[in-house]
Amino acid sequence: MAFFSNAAAVSVRAANVEDSNEDTDTRMVDAKVVEVTDARLSVIARSGVEHVIAIDRTDTRVTIDGVVVSLKDVREGDLITVELDANNPVKFARNISMRSDQVEVARNRR
Repeated sequence: MAFFSNAAAVSVRAANVEDSNEDTDTRMVDAKVVEVTDARLSVIARSGVEHVIAIDRTDTRVTIDGVVVSLKDVREGDLITVELDANNPVKFARNISMRSDQVEVARNRR
């Protein structure tokens, strides 16, 4: 019996790691930024669908490798992970995260 519960726990942990790299209703992973304005950003999700997402300089948190940066650091071509506010009826970015290796690659390819 212990074997089965350990096997189930391992598969749940593996699913959680895999899920962290998958898109959900409230999160887009590795979305490509195609436009950034003061009030919104447009991204192309990995599915190929474009999404327009509201942003706010005070309520949207932006990080690069976990370090908080300015919203001005998000540029066209960057690959980002966007976490949406699940309680907001409008697509609103609560958190935007980037990895420095993806930011540098995206900016050097232009």
